[in-house]
Amino acid sequence: MMATQSGGPRVGIGTRISRGWRVTKLGFSVIRADPEIMVYMLFSGIMSMIAAIGLLVVTGGMGFFLEGEESSQVVGLAGTFMSYMAVAVITVFWNAAIIASSHQRLTTGENPSFSYGIKQATKRLPQIILWGLVSGTVGILIRSIESLSESKNMGVAALGMVVSWILRATWWITTFFVVPMIVLDNLGVGESMSKSPELFKKTWGENVVSMVGTGLIGFLVTVLIVLVCLPLFALGDFGIGLGILVIFAGVILSTLFFSACESVNRASLYHFAKTGESPPLAKKYGLEF
Repeated sequence: MMATQSGGPRVGIGTRISRGWRVTKLGFSVIRADPEIMVYMLFSGIMSMIAAIGLLVVTGGMGFFLEGEESSQVVGLAGTFMSYMAVAVITVFWNAAIIASSHQRLTTGENPSFSYGIKQATKRLPQIILWGLVSGTVGILIRSIESLSESKNMGVAALGMVVSWILRATWWITTFFVVPMIVLDNLGVGESMSKSPELFKKTWGENVVSMVGTGLIGFLVTVLIVLVCLPLFALGDFGIGLGILVIFAGVILSTLFFSACESVNRASLYHFAKTGESPPLAKKYGLEF
């Protein structure tokens, strides 16, 4: 089976799968060679938790001093909304930092400092904040529709599930390369959104394969961590405590590794979509695609 790559020759499905797998392996190689990239994800998670909890505590305290249940609910909803927006902006910022750092490594072979990614993301902070607010708002809307799937009415539940899935997939396709465009090419949010779908068409198969491959391997690693630790639970209270601790640490490290890998994959695919060539670093690992 063949598929047309926009603006280029027809590309077979098998070729796309092979490329996607090579992109995934390149991402693993980059993270293993430069594990500090995972620290970006760690900071993203910690700052998101602090922002979300802080805003909810502040608005919850305000609601406590307000008279009337309705006023308290309004403040609570406002706090939830602001927390969601804060997390969205923080997530975009650190994703931008990872993409900038990994792109530098992929294209030059250099190992940029941790501050490099932060500096590049900071330069585009207004656009990052705007994109975080836009993506966060869309995320809330999709989640609202998705909540219909919990309805006792089977028709409404099915409709909510299908519509939310379609919207989520459409949004993913439309915005896949927005962050790389913002941080690497200094484009605005509107221009990035208009150009991202066209680039996605060039690498749709590779995008799907790398995403599914990374996610599946991450899931299997998590399952393996749990299985390896299960015998510890037969050793009494100490074993149970140790098992829980090891599983927790293992899952955190696994999440950081594979989440960072997804961002590196996106940087690789963006370079390929723009140039039609693998990032220069791919040759070093024998993973040209």
